Amino acid sequence: MRTLRQLGQDLIGFIEGHDHGICILVAERDHLSWVYAALQDIDVTSPHVFLSFPQAFASADDYARIVADGCLTVARERAGDAGLAPPGPTDAPAAARVRAALELTRDTILPRRTSSPRLVPVLVPLTSRSEDDSLHFTRAVAAANDGWPPWFHRMRIFVHAPPGAALGPLPRFVRVLTVDLSMAALTAGVTADANDPDVSPEQRTQALLQVASLDAANGRYDAAIAGFREVYARTAVAPNPVFAALALSGIGDVASLRKDMLEAVAWYERALVPASETGAALLLLLVTRSLARLYFELGRHTDAETFYDGAQRLAMAVPDAMSHVEALQWRGRLQELRGAHKAAGASYLAAAQVARDHGHGALLDELRPRLAATRHRVADPLAREISTFLEEPR
Repeated sequence: MRTLRQLGQDLIGFIEGHDHGICILVAERDHLSWVYAALQDIDVTSPHVFLSFPQAFASADDYARIVADGCLTVARERAGDAGLAPPGPTDAPAAARVRAALELTRDTILPRRTSSPRLVPVLVPLTSRSEDDSLHFTRAVAAANDGWPPWFHRMRIFVHAPPGAALGPLPRFVRVLTVDLSMAALTAGVTADANDPDVSPEQRTQALLQVASLDAANGRYDAAIAGFREVYARTAVAPNPVFAALALSGIGDVASLRKDMLEAVAWYERALVPASETGAALLLLLVTRSLARLYFELGRHTDAETFYDGAQRLAMAVPDAMSHVEALQWRGRLQELRGAHKAAGASYLAAAQVARDHGHGALLDELRPRLAATRHRVADPLAREISTFLEEPR
């Protein structure tokens, strides 16, 4: 996607550049997860050391403590010195404590007298209790108080500000990067890719698929179907089972959104063939889950149970704990409807164990009443297993 590729290039340009040491990311907070994803992709092949702090911003003091603790932990681990002392006074202003923690980490873990690797701290909370307070913290970090070293020397720091924020005068080594990942920007980017003759045919087809998906998400159903059909037509010329499966399931998604369940089933069933050819468990899981849900809604319970069974096996292969729990839960419901209470109890118990092991409390709360009701319909030892599970501390 062109918009995300450009974001990646901008981030790399700042990290590798020589003119700026701090980058203020001006972006909606909802879009920051995309920024973190782009930085993680860069980190995979980068020689630099990334330190990310996406934790919630409750206050400047609290966030400074999180950063300082994280930096000290890394410095101690890299230095092999568990007794490495925290830097600076603990009652200093938040920005000063962050500055001292980053200096300590940089000077402890990076080789001296070299320009690479660099330390890349990402001081960007994904949530904030007070946007005003977090903006004040960003301005303090970027203010370059007396004694603040030249950050462009072995350090590249990311901070955040919301769109429209008053940043005030900034030092020359601070760069402001506006990040627009709105639906309009994403749509414009993929549309440009789809129509760019300099982009490879495969990239244009991928962009066309993304445009169709965005059309579907925004209720432009006729345009979405036309786009998906164009993608599928291209796979007849240049065979690509991934694109074929996504295009066919995309048409199924539109039919499902239009509440035309029979039409949706027909397209999802067609998508099964190319999805199976890809060998991609995640893609096959998406189609299988969709069919299982629709079979259940249409009263085709035998088919639904079969497909939920397949979905839970695919979810284990991916792995995808949420899908795993959902598939086991609905398989249990179908087994319960046909009177197979022992099988249903085993499915509900397995779903609850996966939910517990992966910390999905809401899903676990949904399953507890099912387990409690099923416990009285099954014999030991399953009844004892369910009782033991239900009596475990939450």
